[in-house]
Formats: sequence, C-alpha cells, structure tokens
Amino acid sequence: MEPHFRIEPNGSAQPIFPSLPIVTPDPPERRPERAKYGGLFYFGIAGLVAVISLVVWFGYGVWSLRDVWARIYVLHDAGRSETERVRAAFALSRDPRVSEDQRWEMSLRRPLPTTARYILAESLKSELAARDPSAYANAVGKSPDWPDWLRLVLARPLAYAAIQGTTFPREPVQALAAHADPAIGLWATFVLASSRPADGTAVQKLKQSCETAGPNQELACLLWQAHKLTGRPAEQAKALDQATVWLRSYHPAVEPLWKDWRVERGQLAPKAG
Repeated sequence: MEPHFRIEPNGSAQPIFPSLPIVTPDPPERRPERAKYGGLFYFGIAGLVAVISLVVWFGYGVWSLRDVWARIYVLHDAGRSETERVRAAFALSRDPRVSEDQRWEMSLRRPLPTTARYILAESLKSELAARDPSAYANAVGKSPDWPDWLRLVLARPLAYAAIQGTTFPREPVQALAAHADPAIGLWATFVLASSRPADGTAVQKLKQSCETAGPNQELACLLWQAHKLTGRPAEQAKALDQATVWLRSYHPAVEPLWKDWRVERGQLAPKAG
C-alpha cells in the first residue's frame, strides 16, 4: 500500500503511516497454592503442624513441671533457710516426676543440707541398683570419702533389688559386709543372704545377729524377718521399709539428721518440743 503524505506549510511532504493496534495479552491463569506446589504443599503443612505440636508439647511440659523446678531452686538456694530446703528435698523425693537418677545425683551434692541429701538418698529403692548391678555395687562399696550415713542409706537399694532377683558382684558387697559400721554390714549381709544361690554363711550371720543382744539387734531382726519372707518380695519390701525407718531413730550417724523431723501421714513435719 502506498503511504499517504502530508504537505507541510513549507512545501515538504511527510509520510503518514497507519496507526497500529496495541495488543494486550490476557493475564495468565492464577493457579491455587496446592496446584502450584503439588505434593510439597501437603508436606509443608504437615511439617508446620509437627513443629507447632513440638513447641506446644515442650511448653506444656515446662509449665506442668513448674512446681518441680521451683523446689529444685529452693533446694539449691543457699540463701533459703535449712527448713525450706529440707522440705523441698522431701517433696522432690516423693514426686514420681523426679527420677531416681536425678535424686541420686542431688544426694551426692555436698553443698546441700545433710538432712536434705539423706532424704533424697533414702527415697531410692531398686531401680538404679537393678539397672546396672556392678556399677551400683562398686559405687557404694568403693567410693572414697563418703560419710557413713551416705554409704548406709545408699546400701539399702542393694537389698531392695536383691529381693527382686538382682545378682550383684560379690567383692564390693563383701567389702560392705565387713564395714566398720555394723548397720552397713547388716544390710550387705542381707544382700549376700538373698543372692542366688544364697550365701549360707551370710544367712547364719544374719540369724545370729538377730539373736545377739546389742544396739543393732532390732535392725538385724528386721532384716532377718525380711529374709524369712523370701519368695514374697512385696512383704519383704515392707520389712525393709521398717528397717529404713528404724535407722532414723537409732543409728548414731542418722538420728542427728532426723532429730528435728518426723514423717506423719506421708508428710514431713517438725518434731514437737
């Protein structure tokens, strides 16, 4: 097609081109998020839900243990009175949310009040001893610089585990049986008498100790009674519990720790007068 010309006033001719249409393409179709990412969309949603669930679970766990953390803080706060710290230790020792591993570890901390350490150690039964008999027996039998009251109270779990069939290495238990503290010796002798097979010499020694007058005769008889109940671990455990309570009032190293305290209806209370 011939171009059109426009004549300017000066006589020059300027071509006039036809106007071209402006073509605007349609916008692309917007796909939904699920179509855009495919299977990754659902995977991402699942991951987000999992992360939120873990955060909520962790937060709830911390919140539900707030009283435990508060008691641990009081127990370790040297600025608190000994009464407060001992009460905190007693509450922790009875709380099933505090494991035997945690109570064992706290009972070994020397900066804590002695009575608080004893209460925590006294709450241990058979779990730690049964889980690793050799390590536990060697720790109690051979750890240096332990006061007699600590070795005594931590020797008890050996007895609780023994009535449930746990077998301990003889060397550390025999070392405890020969300890200068007769009460430690009696608990270790009970363990030997309760071994599989039973140590006949230990059985006779335990029986003879019960028949011999002396400051530890009652303890020996409680342990002898527990031995005679062999085969009935629940009843044996009750007899061992009685022997544990006996220590609070009559053992020369333990009685001073309990002189201001008593357990009444499952609660720690100060002794009257």
